[in-house]
Amino acid sequence: MTNKFGICEWSLPERGVEAIHHAARIGFEGIQLTELGGWETGFPLLKPELQDAYRQAREETGIVFQALHLWSLCRLASMVHPVDSVAGQIAVQSIKAAVQACCDLNIPAIMVTSGFLCSIKNRLDFETFASHLKIACEIAGEKEVKIVFESALSASELLEMRSIVGNALHICYDTFNPVRFHMEGKPEDDIINLGKDFIDHFHLKDGPEHMVGCSLLGQGAGNFQSVVEAVHSVGYQNGWFITENYYDMFPLNQQGSFDELAAKDLATMRASFAKTGRMERL
Repeated sequence: MTNKFGICEWSLPERGVEAIHHAARIGFEGIQLTELGGWETGFPLLKPELQDAYRQAREETGIVFQALHLWSLCRLASMVHPVDSVAGQIAVQSIKAAVQACCDLNIPAIMVTSGFLCSIKNRLDFETFASHLKIACEIAGEKEVKIVFESALSASELLEMRSIVGNALHICYDTFNPVRFHMEGKPEDDIINLGKDFIDHFHLKDGPEHMVGCSLLGQGAGNFQSVVEAVHSVGYQNGWFITENYYDMFPLNQQGSFDELAAKDLATMRASFAKTGRMERL
């Protein structure tokens, strides 16, 4: 079995249909979509005309819609508010709308992130977020859509979150979060402690020592080679690796054009993870 390689829509210069075509031109197999504003913009991915445009773009490019990321919940801090609050109910509405969009567009997973205004900062936030994730898993599970959680939590906290929410919860493991946010664990240790069955997919990015901006994979402070070795050691296979590097932002954009840089990272991803059980020589 082989792994698959994609890019986050928000890493691309465009959004929507144009982003799908751009990802395909570079050579990616899949894209992690945004919800184009979600609740704030009236759930645009539920509009039949936009869905038709997405289906046409998928047919023309062969791109896989790997997951739908609910970015708006990070801006609205919905999931650190109680479920029965006004803000909390926005999260529930957003999950329901996202599940419907995933069913309509054949997207297998919904991404929910603890970050920005929706960061988990204390025990109350943790427990409130867990309540939301449990409800999300119940709503999505009825339609066989997976809920995938991303955060800057430690491996032990992630395992506790799963023990509260249940085994229906999976995670996106961002390989640079432990470095950028100065968590106790190293990414290679976290991957081993979490194990392949809990990790749905990986976000790959790298960055300079001062943590401002991004670096090409393996050229920054993200311990990329150790990450590669850890991924192989746990036997992760037939899964997704999604680049979240920002190729059009300083300082990475000083090294070449967006497409040139993204293609270099894609080549690194393929050389590192294309085959399971062993590493190809970079």
